[in-house]
Amino acid sequence: MDNSVSVEGLNALLWTLTAVAIVLSVGRFTIRYVTAGQFHLDDASHLLSLLLLIGLAAAYTTGFPYSVRIARINSKQEVPPPLTDPFYRKYLQLRLVVTLLVFMVLWSVKATFLIFYRLLFDVSRTFIRMWWAAVALVFATFWVCIGSTLTLCGSASDLYNFQICSSPEKLLAIRATYKYWCALNVGTDLIVLALPVFMIYNLQLRPTQKVTLTLLFSLGLLVAIVDILRTVESLQSGTFSGVALWSSLEVTIAVIVASLPLYRVLITRKGRRNLLSRLSMERYKHMDDDKSPGTTERRFLDTNAGMEKEGKGTFRNDLETQDSAVWERREVVPLAHIAR
Repeated sequence: MDNSVSVEGLNALLWTLTAVAIVLSVGRFTIRYVTAGQFHLDDASHLLSLLLLIGLAAAYTTGFPYSVRIARINSKQEVPPPLTDPFYRKYLQLRLVVTLLVFMVLWSVKATFLIFYRLLFDVSRTFIRMWWAAVALVFATFWVCIGSTLTLCGSASDLYNFQICSSPEKLLAIRATYKYWCALNVGTDLIVLALPVFMIYNLQLRPTQKVTLTLLFSLGLLVAIVDILRTVESLQSGTFSGVALWSSLEVTIAVIVASLPLYRVLITRKGRRNLLSRLSMERYKHMDDDKSPGTTERRFLDTNAGMEKEGKGTFRNDLETQDSAVWERREVVPLAHIAR
């Protein structure tokens, strides 16, 4: 990004993508509630990432004018104000807030995927061991990124000292920090994305179904690619303004991608038919809520009871899993509903 990118254009792009993330997230929550009858922990994690994204968008909106001015100063298109000017402190404060929120959004999205995978494959002891290892690594890397952000200019007391933060030695250190932030983010993204792959290829599914599932769970690669582009841009510009555009794309795409796995039911005709059937049942139930139990209501209750008996109202009922003996024998959950 350079100073030719207007603040209005950045805000329009950011809030448009944020609105898309909000709409898709609402759809995600609706599909989960209709198909599973309840929300799960991954829904809470996704809601957290969405709220953090909205806060980040607000912080970016406030910070874009400062970043553009810094870009103009660095390109010598504007005479820099004295180092005692409050502008520099405000700029560094906004940079800190934005950086922390970026990490919180990205790592909460990783948490959403990890919890989602745990709900899918929690019958496999091998997977659970790998899952805990991935959780420990993701948790540790998050705090490494947070800690390095708070010490980006050296000691905490120098965090808002622009003279120190812009010194040649600190700029070199910051550039190195950008590189290992990228390595940690992309590395953990790849680990999270790789977790379900070996499980998918042990399922009793057609090859085309396995490929479809793999592609569905690999959408997070888009986030890793954008993070690499963001890092390249930040190393070229060395300022907050250099990463504003790519950071906006990265965090919004991350939340959007985290919404998409639940939309699997809309891919096939059977999935759409099942979803519409459950929506009709919910409307029918609400219409009869104020009536005395009669023949019609008993028929609905009997139908619902039969569904709960089959799946006990759990998350696996939504995924149409098979006999538990198959789980124990193969240590996998047959995700036939996802693939259809």
